[in-house]
Amino acid sequence: MNAQWTAIARRTAALMILLLLILLFWLVLVRPLIAMATEREREIVVLSDRLANLRVAIGRLPALQQRDASLDARLDAGGGVWPDASDAAVAAQMQDRLLQVVRRGGGVVKTTSTMQGTDAGGLHAVRVRFSIEGTLDTIEQTLLTVQTSKPAMFVDSMTIVSPMTIPRDKAPRLSLDIEVIGYLKAMQG
Repeated sequence: MNAQWTAIARRTAALMILLLLILLFWLVLVRPLIAMATEREREIVVLSDRLANLRVAIGRLPALQQRDASLDARLDAGGGVWPDASDAAVAAQMQDRLLQVVRRGGGVVKTTSTMQGTDAGGLHAVRVRFSIEGTLDTIEQTLLTVQTSKPAMFVDSMTIVSPMTIPRDKAPRLSLDIEVIGYLKAMQG
């Protein structure tokens, strides 16, 4: 009986070892391969979606380029961009325009300074800061000149300060600090 149990125990042990080897083979080799294949399948789906989106975007490029060229032409035709090629030339013209308007209105341009410009969207911003003193009419004419200027000028920031005491017999002198921007085509490098 002992020999019979030993044979059954050996067979059982061999069967258990065989099952353990099959389980180990499954856990170490087959299961990671299945997980890797499943992960690759997910990556392929994600990349296929990206490829489809890129193809749609590439298909839109000619229409977007045409629209961009049309908008550039409208901007140029509308006087939105200064035709000069340098910051200094644009800044000088902006200063000259506002200086004339302020003087005609009886005001004084106390200081002007050219600020650091920035590039964005194919355009370069030329910034000039003015410190002006004049009547309300002078300030209105200055702002009207900025608003109606061709090529265009834009107010980036402004501060108006009135005197503490206002004389009754004449218009008060207001102080205007204003930063004006003009745009020119950015240099293609």
